Amino acid sequence: MNSIRKTAALLALVAALSLASGTAHAYRFIQNTSPGRTSSGYLVTCTDPVGFTHWTNASIPWRLNTKNQGAGKEAATQAALAAWTNVASAPHNLTYAGTTTAGFVTDGINTALWARGNGCSGSCLAITALVLASGQVITETDISFNQRYTWTTNGANYDTEAVMAHELGHTLGLHHTEVTSTPRPTMYAYYLGADGRTLESDDTNALQCSTNRYPLAMQQAITQSALVGSAVAAERVVTLASRPREGGAILRFGLRGEAQVKLQVFDLPGRHIATLVDGLQPAGDREIAWDGTGATGRVGSGIYFARITSGNSTARATVILAE
Repeated sequence: MNSIRKTAALLALVAALSLASGTAHAYRFIQNTSPGRTSSGYLVTCTDPVGFTHWTNASIPWRLNTKNQGAGKEAATQAALAAWTNVASAPHNLTYAGTTTAGFVTDGINTALWARGNGCSGSCLAITALVLASGQVITETDISFNQRYTWTTNGANYDTEAVMAHELGHTLGLHHTEVTSTPRPTMYAYYLGADGRTLESDDTNALQCSTNRYPLAMQQAITQSALVGSAVAAERVVTLASRPREGGAILRFGLRGEAQVKLQVFDLPGRHIATLVDGLQPAGDREIAWDGTGATGRVGSGIYFARITSGNSTARATVILAE
């Protein structure tokens, strides 16, 4: 469970960013800008300007190595996968793809296994490794459970489903939460027993925040294809981009033809902040300046996201609001 390490000096930066963005969320993310295989990273907020580790595709298949203590753990594994798959507004699809003999190595297979070592010793229950591409994009993950402990599926120590759910959170880019209240989220740093099987709002909000900042390519493709067909989606009925400027941000959108459009801004957890355009717009490109003013006043500097809809076509953009 101590698979992702904190850096104390960064906590001051995290606190500063939280105050600047006007949010006080307890969930945190893993930041590691070095491509390759890693089991460590800085602890940062969802609004950190450097970003954090994340997937770009929604479909994430997992396999179980049944050697050592892995036999009979299929149901616990699938239940943990389902917990994260079922998070609303976060289309990550963690599926069980069967058993494997693969190990804790970079081989293109997301593997859960039981072993000694692999960087997990002493009181460590399990360790997660992320394989990162440029841009902190996760391309593969592995989970190694510490074989020296006895692993159960009935809720007694040590509960496989609970620890699997926790480590799967790490594989999605989530760090240990900074929550100080109860009930403790699954991403709390220490073992919670069977209570860790069930995600709390802090856990689900974290994955939703990650999805809002890094929309999944498969999510966008599926949505557009289902609503407007692949041909229309390929033609990009509506486009949206954003760039920061002093005192705010500039949002640029384009239309293939005259249409009714709605351009809205949301914070990272998905709360509506402002509606910038709502009405008939001519074909072509247009720029809108936003100074951070919303329905309830001006929001703080930080990272937001914009969504524009025109009929059945939708486009999104990350908005960096600067002072």
